[in-house]
Amino acid sequence: MKLITREHIDVERWNQTIEASGKENIFCYSWYLDAVAENWNAIVSDDYSSLIPVPFTSKLGVKQMYQAPFTREYDLFGETFDWQEVLSLLQKDFKAIEFRNGGDNFPEKGTERIHQWLELKDDFQSGYRSNARRILKKAKALFSVETGSDVSLLIDLFKRTTAHKIDSIKEADLIKLTHLMKTAIELGKGEMWIVKEENQLVAAGFFLKDKKRITYLKGASEEEAKRSGSMYVLMDFAFNHYCQNHSTFDFGGSDVENVANFYKKFGAVDRTYYNYRIDNLPFWFKTIKKIKRS
Repeated sequence: MKLITREHIDVERWNQTIEASGKENIFCYSWYLDAVAENWNAIVSDDYSSLIPVPFTSKLGVKQMYQAPFTREYDLFGETFDWQEVLSLLQKDFKAIEFRNGGDNFPEKGTERIHQWLELKDDFQSGYRSNARRILKKAKALFSVETGSDVSLLIDLFKRTTAHKIDSIKEADLIKLTHLMKTAIELGKGEMWIVKEENQLVAAGFFLKDKKRITYLKGASEEEAKRSGSMYVLMDFAFNHYCQNHSTFDFGGSDVENVANFYKKFGAVDRTYYNYRIDNLPFWFKTIKKIKRS
């Protein structure tokens, strides 16, 4: 295993390894990381049979591995992955290491996180809770769903209704999100669906397409339309649209109770993953960070 920089990564071999694996993690493809990571390198074996992406930031000469925005977790690809070897390589270059992964065998203890997913069986609607069925019945008479290609419509709606409520999302992140969605559409790896009421856009959502997994990337709705069930209609439409060719619907999150409960109204279940962090940042750097936050 060795740590190599982005410009020396053979992206064709990289993406082939990810696609050929049994794992469904669209966040690890080169095009995805290029869109969302400030910088990224990688740890790979000589034959690219084992690999892990290493997104990072560099401030005041201090490099930190981090979880890039709009990625839930990174997977480890390869049967011979040696965490001790990987950790040794990472600690040579990075003063802080932070990432999320579904395994619990990292040398350091991780913090549990959860997200929700749904198995898209033929009878997936049998898992809908009664109140979801009741809301859908009324909402389907109000709203229609159609495809969309202008991702700025979703970005503008997200800014107006949601982004200001999330402290961690900055303007730079929304620029990355825009680029990501445009790239996914160009590559046939993503689609946007818009919800209309009397020909007016009131909600929208973006969905990423992996081999057999659909991942809900981001969505937003006008408040009044949301209260009337616009997001129920959007989700129900997505399940019906994708169930013929995909077996798993990944909601992307959430640890937020009311959001998780919304997903569970469709029969979604929790999956646990872990946030790992090793902090060896120099004292002077931590001091500067505290001053900036105060």
